[in-house]
Amino acid sequence: MTDGSDATAIAALLVLPGWDDDGRSQYERLERDLAPRGWACSRADLPDASWPDAERHAANREQNLSQTLHDFDALVARATDAPLCALGFSYGGYMAALLAGQRAVDALVLRCPALYPDEDWLRPKEELDKQELDDYRSRLHSPSTNRALAACAGFAGDVLLVSCEHDEVIPPPVIESYARALSHRARSVTRHVLAGADHELSERRWQDEYHAKVLDWLGRRVGAGR
Repeated sequence: MTDGSDATAIAALLVLPGWDDDGRSQYERLERDLAPRGWACSRADLPDASWPDAERHAANREQNLSQTLHDFDALVARATDAPLCALGFSYGGYMAALLAGQRAVDALVLRCPALYPDEDWLRPKEELDKQELDDYRSRLHSPSTNRALAACAGFAGDVLLVSCEHDEVIPPPVIESYARALSHRARSVTRHVLAGADHELSERRWQDEYHAKVLDWLGRRVGAGR
């Protein structure tokens, strides 16, 4: 991660990893391609596959959102007056949506964003009932009943919403719930389906397609300036 100020950056990107994926290779690849173009990049310090089990089991959504806000504010301080973007995968996508409800984010990239009921907000995430969570995700939800969707309904920037054709973790009703919420106010919503892909993007061709789509979209929507 680059230290110091990036006040002249053309844009800034905060990458939020998934719960079971440390996201470092994705972050490093994005930073490697974006930094020469004038982007300031940072990675949120969220629980991921690299965390000790005890710390992962103790973490709750309130703590994770607080850390996300802290990391975003640090990026803002580095990249003064630059367009601000957040990219999140799965749990990181959920956190990115919540972030957009509390900070001035210009663009969102959400890949297979997770969705959780508002109840048990302070309960450690690892203790949430998996069957209840699967049942919740099997149904459509509205901004009036979910705080992440409410944040999306109020978001007025640009969005890239990416889903995987054979996602075994995030079912279609979750993606559709996000899409409907984002349609309320977003300046633009671009949807992209990674054909044949699983949740983890376990094959390099899916990773490459996603990476190329993100770079192209960020360049068109943010990198060129407004």
